[in-house]
Amino acid sequence: PGPVSHMGFPNISKHFPKVAESLNFSEEGEFLFKLPLCHRNWGLYPIVEDSKWVQKMSELGVRDIQLRIKNKPFEHIEEEISKSKKICEKSDARLWVNDHYGLAVKYGAYGVHMGQEDLQENGFEKVCEELARKSVRLGVSTHSYYELAKAMMFHPSYIAIGPVFETESKRVSHSPRGSSEVKKFRSFLPNEIPLIAIGGISLENGRSVLEAGAEGLAVISAVKKSDDVERTVS
Repeated sequence: PGPVSHMGFPNISKHFPKVAESLNFSEEGEFLFKLPLCHRNWGLYPIVEDSKWVQKMSELGVRDIQLRIKNKPFEHIEEEISKSKKICEKSDARLWVNDHYGLAVKYGAYGVHMGQEDLQENGFEKVCEELARKSVRLGVSTHSYYELAKAMMFHPSYIAIGPVFETESKRVSHSPRGSSEVKKFRSFLPNEIPLIAIGGISLENGRSVLEAGAEGLAVISAVKKSDDVERTVS
């Protein structure tokens, strides 16, 4: 076969395409705003709605916690981020802030999680530049190969795939991916970028997702609606 022959779908990261929507790249094709890498020892990654839940999760030994507050005044969100950061400092947990990257930088959060629409609205170059300058990590949601190709162009700190299973925690327009897609996504990523699975994760199906290659399990309802939060977390 010739040099441009297509022998099938990519199955390793160096063959997976990238989609560029920016001119901020070096001559070697590297994005100029280098985001910091993050750890790889993930496990459970609860997504919670206030500092009380951050406190509860940290007391149970959870090391990565995402604070996701929707439809609240900006002053309330800022106060909750400030409180949550202090809680995480005392417990040696890592605080991830959903969407509010400016506040994450202001209060020294470990990282930010953003969806691709939010990144686009805020200007992904502006977001990446500010986070890189302050060494704040960036996790990015993906729901398709195209979104993965877009995200990989700026080499985020982690990639989230979802929804893996049916979920009622948030309204999504994408169909469930299943554990088989988790395995494919993992093969498309370089080793240094963790893969986080989200959407319908439970005690019953979580192991299959980890076996498929995900490093972390992002959960909302599995913790929030649990009758035994301590057992769920452990």
